Amino acid sequence: MKAASYSALFILPVVLLLLTAGCTTTQSPASPGTPSGTAVPGAQQAAAPAPAATSAKTADIDTTIGVNYNDFSCLNIQDQIGITYLYPGEKVTLTAAPPAGGGVNVNVLIVDENDQIGFRQIRPKWDIVQKSWVYAGIVPLIQLNDVTGAVEKTATIKTQSIYYICVDDRKESGTSDAIYQVPVTLSRF
Repeated sequence: MKAASYSALFILPVVLLLLTAGCTTTQSPASPGTPSGTAVPGAQQAAAPAPAATSAKTADIDTTIGVNYNDFSCLNIQDQIGITYLYPGEKVTLTAAPPAGGGVNVNVLIVDENDQIGFRQIRPKWDIVQKSWVYAGIVPLIQLNDVTGAVEKTATIKTQSIYYICVDDRKESGTSDAIYQVPVTLSRF
């Protein structure tokens, strides 16, 4: 009898604690399912985006992506801003500038998780008719070709996924030990 009463005294507070523990976090309106104020280990903290009521955009990511000559490099957007996914209906604006020192014109793309896997194996090919670089089998959310000056493009997220900003210089010929620093900015609104 004593064992049953002691176990009830232990189990009841544990059950109450479990029931109330999930009710103490608040949800961020921009990223459902992710508690606000929590940080992903190893992620850089960025400025919080402007409230939806204002028209001003703040940069969620403002960094440079290092890419080796005739290679590519990808940056996980969610790791940088401390969220799990980008959700349908969110708008993103990508701004890219040429690497300091020039010499190359890189392509800058935003691709989802599935396309990022294929992106690693597909080299861009020049399409004479469209006069642009084509990635066979890849459907980028945003694609900026041959960035020679500051370029900006906005798109709306259509599917919930993990997204990457990829800088691609695989269209060059020859070899070099050069590493180019490509400035990129991403804003969500």
